[in-house]
Amino acid sequence: MTIRMAQELDIPELAQLYQETVLAIAPHYYSPEQTHSWASFASDIASFREFILAATTFLATDETGILGFAGIADNGHITAAYVRRDRIHQGIGSTLMQTLLDYAKNHTIERLYAEASEFSLGLFKKYGFHVYDTEIVERQGVEFQRYLVERFTL
Repeated sequence: MTIRMAQELDIPELAQLYQETVLAIAPHYYSPEQTHSWASFASDIASFREFILAATTFLATDETGILGFAGIADNGHITAAYVRRDRIHQGIGSTLMQTLLDYAKNHTIERLYAEASEFSLGLFKKYGFHVYDTEIVERQGVEFQRYLVERFTL
């Protein structure tokens, strides 16, 4: 497995990975309406491109393609943490999270924070994040609850 930075050319494959993973995993935790609303974000290519390229987004790859991705903004906001649906629970999310933690340390980012889904919360907790609140957000008229998590790097 190799870790590299996301590039413009990766956007179509990342959108497919995102959409397929959400459609495969979210139904275990979310309603059909929530799942489809969430997955449809990848179809908005301009917004999805911004989602990937506005942050520092790392990709895990191997000979089969992109295995997962995780992004971090300069202010410590973890913008994404997704693993390809057929490679979940194989250490890829952990490798990407460690990459984000190393990046934060090297860039003296003291606080990391994210909005975790039901299925990403375990990964964040594994790396020392704690839930400090929850929020309800609306996407295309559908409400979701997210966990607000943070971790201090010092």
